[in-house]
Amino acid sequence: MKFLPTILATAVPAAALSGKATTTRYYDGQKGACGCGPASGNSAFSWQAGIGSGVYTAAASPAIFGGSSTWCGSGCGTCFKLTSTGSAPCSGCGTGGAGGQSIVVMVTNLCPHAGNEVWCPNAGSTNSYGYQYHFDIQATSPVLGDNPVVNFEQVACPSQAVTDYKQCQCAA
Repeated sequence: MKFLPTILATAVPAAALSGKATTTRYYDGQKGACGCGPASGNSAFSWQAGIGSGVYTAAASPAIFGGSSTWCGSGCGTCFKLTSTGSAPCSGCGTGGAGGQSIVVMVTNLCPHAGNEVWCPNAGSTNSYGYQYHFDIQATSPVLGDNPVVNFEQVACPSQAVTDYKQCQCAA
């Protein structure tokens, strides 16, 4: 009997997730909920520059992370293209940034609702700014601007990012 190898996170499902989301950024350099990062001994994840091919890592709200009651949510290892709209979700909570600028992020952590109620909505609800989705980008400085609202779409992860993700605990 011949078995086909499993290909991790390279294909995008037919019903890829897309929409508008709020963003913030954080930097703690710790192992995320998907079991990635220096605390796990995974040297492939450089919090400064993201992972392979310039892909940033992000903590996603429960609707994207999937199954916030488990360490390895179904969204672990998925990639999204985030494109800045150029505006912030409210006056005083960021400047937005340059509209049209894009980055790719891989979900490697959960932005839990508890303790982050303003930004990270529970699945099926919205955050304080009326958005169902949120990405907390792991970066020491703004990469798309200051807390911009983004258009997001699920994309295939670049091959180097897939290779790097295979070192995470939830990829096993």
